[in-house]
Formats: sequence, structure tokens, C-alpha cells
Amino acid sequence: MKKNRDTLTFLVLVLFLLPTSYVFAIQESSISILGAEKNIDAELIMPDGPGPFPAVLVLHTSGGLKKYDLDYAEKLGQEGYACLVPNYFKTYSLSADTGTWATTVYAEKILTDFRAEIKYLKKQPKINKDKIGAVGFSMGGYWALVLAALGDVQAGVSYYGALTGGGSADSDIKYHFDEIFTQKSSPVLLLHGKEDLTVNVRFAQQLADMLRAKGSVYELQLYPHAGHRFERAGSLDKPAARDSWKRTLAFFGRYL
Repeated sequence: MKKNRDTLTFLVLVLFLLPTSYVFAIQESSISILGAEKNIDAELIMPDGPGPFPAVLVLHTSGGLKKYDLDYAEKLGQEGYACLVPNYFKTYSLSADTGTWATTVYAEKILTDFRAEIKYLKKQPKINKDKIGAVGFSMGGYWALVLAALGDVQAGVSYYGALTGGGSADSDIKYHFDEIFTQKSSPVLLLHGKEDLTVNVRFAQQLADMLRAKGSVYELQLYPHAGHRFERAGSLDKPAARDSWKRTLAFFGRYL
């Protein structure tokens, strides 16, 4: 009898110590027929398995599509999320110098493109069409918030989002947060560094105050020593990078 109890205890310990997370193998493919005019290049990251998987639109900074964005999408893919990474600046020949045109001159076209890409994701048999999110970095963070505010995605995450002017009707930005967020908007997660010299932290705090007043669902996390691009080489803040990744996974886990 004692031998049987010892064996049972051993099995329980083994099960307890086994890792609880599963890392998915991923498949990556290039697509060149996306967007409203079928002229957007993108990378599709798909976890192996039958699905259906939740999906995330991964949106790059005003510096254009970089390896960091693809690496982030691959990490999400390993967690069981299908990811689409559109090169949305390339189509309109935008660069860091002309990046503000993405929220002004080309804003309506870019939103239309994103909506076409979301529609593409919803048509994929291995993707759960009711669980689509967006995560963006800087300029991409602005767009992730816009898509969540308008209900085009079920959850939006902004890493050091380009929030300057987004809440002010005095700016020439096309989509103002104070006009598009409502109680019915999808939940958003704001991740911002207090030492951000590109987008001052006060804009994140002002947005959070506005969302609270409107009754919109949001989470705000500020990092005391982090600046802009805090999860990337050159500006890396390791504690902020680790914490923001965990919070993003938890956030998508709740809403997707």
C-alpha cells in the first residue's frame, strides 16, 4: 500500500512540475494582395494545428516594417495567435519624415486597408473570426487604438503609441480619440514609458483619463525608467520589455 502511495505522490509531483504553456510551431508566408486595392505586402504567421486560432494585426512604427515587428509576431504565433504584419507605410511611400501623413492625408485609405486585412483574416478557416486583436508600436499603437475604438477588433494594445494630438480636436489628425471612443469600444491596453522623449507620458495619462470619463474599458501601465521603443535594441529597458509582454499576453488571453 505504501509503495502505491509513493508512486501516486511521484506522479502528482511530475504533473505539477511539467510546464503549463505550449509553444506552437509556426509557418510564415508572404502575401502581396491585401488591402482595399490589393496592393499591400504583408507577412502571415500561422501556428501549426487545426485551430481555430485568435488573430492579431501587428502594426509597425513610423520607421516602417522592421525585424523587431516580425520577431514579435513570431513570438505571438508561438503562443497560439495567428498574426498578420502589413507593410502599410510602403504602399504610400511613407517614411519617418512623412509618417504624420498616415494619420492625416492617407488616414482614411489606411483605415480602409486595415479593415480589408481584418476581413481577410476572418475568411481564413484556421482563424476564429470573432477573436481579432491589434497590437501596434508608436504610430502602429495609434492605429491599434483606433481599430479598437471603432470596434473593428476585439482588443487593442498600444506600445508607446503616437498619442500626441489624438485626443485634441485642434489637431489635424483624422481620427480623434475623444470622438471615436465610447462605452461600446473594445478594451485597450496602454503601455508607455515615463521617460519617453518622443511621445510624452502625459498624453498616455490624458488618454486614460478620457477613457475613464467615457466609461471605455482600458488598462494603463507606465514604466518609470523606460523611453520610446523600450522593447527594442538601442532603447531596450529589460524590465519594461518583460512586463509589457506578460501584460499583453494576459490582456489578449482575457479578450481574444
